[in-house]
Amino acid sequence: MRIFLLLLAGALMHAARSFYPLPSVGSTAGGVALACGYLLLTAFLAGGLAKSVGLPKLTGYLASGVIVGPELLDLVSHNMLESLSIFSGVATALIALTAGLEMELRAIRSLLRPITWISLLAVAGTTVLLAAAVYLIRDLLPFTAGLGAAQVVAVALVLAITLVAQSPAVTVALRDEVEADGPLSRTVIGVVVLGEFTVLAGFAVLSSVAIGLTGGSAGLGQLAARISWELFGSLLIGALLGALAGVYFHFFRGGQALFVVIFGLVIAEVGRRVHLDPLLIALATGIYICNLTRHGHRLHEAIEYASLPIYVVFFSVAGASMHLGALQVVGPPALLLVVVRAAGLWSGARVAAKIAQAPEPVRRYAGFGLMPQAGLAIALALVFAETFPQFGAEASALVLSVVAINELVAPPLYRIALLRSGEAGKKRTEGAETVAASIPGEAAAPAPGS
Repeated sequence: MRIFLLLLAGALMHAARSFYPLPSVGSTAGGVALACGYLLLTAFLAGGLAKSVGLPKLTGYLASGVIVGPELLDLVSHNMLESLSIFSGVATALIALTAGLEMELRAIRSLLRPITWISLLAVAGTTVLLAAAVYLIRDLLPFTAGLGAAQVVAVALVLAITLVAQSPAVTVALRDEVEADGPLSRTVIGVVVLGEFTVLAGFAVLSSVAIGLTGGSAGLGQLAARISWELFGSLLIGALLGALAGVYFHFFRGGQALFVVIFGLVIAEVGRRVHLDPLLIALATGIYICNLTRHGHRLHEAIEYASLPIYVVFFSVAGASMHLGALQVVGPPALLLVVVRAAGLWSGARVAAKIAQAPEPVRRYAGFGLMPQAGLAIALALVFAETFPQFGAEASALVLSVVAINELVAPPLYRIALLRSGEAGKKRTEGAETVAASIPGEAAAPAPGS
């Protein structure tokens, strides 16, 4: 039935597109509404179809976007995707808020040692491996032609810090899908969130060095000031918004789902227009609310209630925006870098978890949670193209190709890891036990299946 409905929706979308000129239908309000409704329905059906065959719903959302997007069937045009970019901003803000709410410092205190070691060995170590790989395969990369050895090293380091970026969006979405909770999922989220700060700071420093060696479009001081504003300004604004949100949840009980959506929209749109990072703003907001107020659980419930349609459209738009054509040009180097990245993250996480004496599930599976990629790597690829106009477009195509492969391959691997770790369903079970404990006569009732 899902397949039939997918085909029917595609036929109706094709018919609707045939009645209007292609540019018009993508740029008008009607075209945006048409694309939004079609992607929401198609991705939701594809997610259910993926789940029925043992794959993450996220894979279905992404795959549906790839198929109906401009690269293949072109049922959703480039103009439509540009108009739907608002969903990407809101979804990224809500996902970052959720990730920040997971960073309860008291709860993860016991995990700080594995988080620190994994960040050092897996994330930083893989950055070095990727830089070495880019340098060694420089003859396969046209954009390195004409650069000296020192310049190639600098560019390789910037590419490496871009390629190593993980995705809080994917890790949180997969965690919520299987309702996982435990040392593995919490450690992975901690490493990924810490990695966001590390990658942004590392990109600022390394790109400044590379600009000085290659003669980029911006000066060192200008770039350093811009990155500093984005980094520290975003954290400050996020803390202030966290305080405001705490006041709202203290005085108001209704309309929380609508408040969350509007809050995410403000973070995404206003933050971008004043050159701040919406991801960092939302992360700081979530961390503030979780640790300095008593309303973290209410915000989390409001996000869960309001976010599903936003997430569905967001991931389908991400799939439709994949640059599949770039794979034909930089396919072999991209595949090699995907393998190097995966091997570095997996082996580094395993060694680090062993050194930190982490629980066995963390030792065996933490590396899989670091492999997914999405928004941050794409954003940095676009910044790379703007910062180095003489060769940035080709390097950006390489990064986008790596991200495209990881978007399709890595989520199923992490889902399998969560299932095999035994943490799947723990969030639901613990929530049921909490509710039962609050009901007279139910506190001692055993959990289902115990």
